[in-house]
Amino acid sequence: MRGCRWFSMTQGLDLHNNTRLLVLVPHPDDETLATGGLIQVALAAGASLRIVIVTDGDNNPWPQRWLEKRWRINATARARWGARRRNEAAEALARLGVAATDVRHYGWPDQGLTASLMRDALGEDQLAAEIADFAPDLIVAPSLEDRHPDHSALRVMLELALARSPQAACARLGFVVHGPTPAEDALVVAISTEQARLKQHALQAHASQLVLSSKRMHRLCQRVERFQPSPAPVLARILADHLAWQMPWSRRRLRLHAQALYLIVEIDGQLLRTSVRLPNGSAIVEVQLGFGQRALDLRMQASTDTLLLAVSGRHAIGRVYAKIERLGARVVIYDRQGWVAAQVSRR
Repeated sequence: MRGCRWFSMTQGLDLHNNTRLLVLVPHPDDETLATGGLIQVALAAGASLRIVIVTDGDNNPWPQRWLEKRWRINATARARWGARRRNEAAEALARLGVAATDVRHYGWPDQGLTASLMRDALGEDQLAAEIADFAPDLIVAPSLEDRHPDHSALRVMLELALARSPQAACARLGFVVHGPTPAEDALVVAISTEQARLKQHALQAHASQLVLSSKRMHRLCQRVERFQPSPAPVLARILADHLAWQMPWSRRRLRLHAQALYLIVEIDGQLLRTSVRLPNGSAIVEVQLGFGQRALDLRMQASTDTLLLAVSGRHAIGRVYAKIERLGARVVIYDRQGWVAAQVSRR
């Protein structure tokens, strides 16, 4: 395994000609908005680079309706729009100096990564294969704190893929496009005036996204690029048969739409992906998840603004990811809170 580097909050990025940087983004334009400066800095340092854009951004109907003067968006229209956005990303990356051979497109479902994550491990399998092929020593990907559901779901997929990879200890940095700006002590990428100009020039290639959101897109593009380092992995993790944590949650929102708790739990090395409808009241709710020797007991108790959770089982519980998911059609894309990594509480 290649040597891995971990960054303290006070360090800058140490990029050089031995660096192998993998940039993982959910949609075309995220590569420019979140990492357009970093990409240029890495290339200037002689680093090896690979960009992976996992969706084509094809589920983006309002700009498409405006530009194509149509109301109904069928599968053919979506495919056409996805091809357009893929071409825009190719042009943007070319303007940043990235070779076409260093770009990968997966064509995963736009606004469908949460469903893919909950359904099976195919996404993690493809990411694990990508990591094995490129052997990065630094991965840049969305943060769990990003409120776009595709962004936080992609980060969970990455962490699950890394957990079973020889590159499990690889350094990774998280970015936020939609949501709270990373802390002031996060790693900052300083870019020159010319690099800032080229980043704006790359943004112009995403013409379909500028037609209705030009001011917002330019504002996002002008932000200083900040990246939150992930904690160094604990190589000898302490496993417990009980984990407890809490999540912010307002029961009043149940009046607007149904919600469920999405859970991904590692039990004795295997992953359980499941969901449970959230309680309507403040009473304690206890349910059994899974079956057989790897069955889990889930305990939920809701207060006015917090959901208390605990899982226990007969076998060792490893990592746990949880999310409060809005069910049904969405008018607003963004989550109030994305996926969280549950913290261990020993009994």
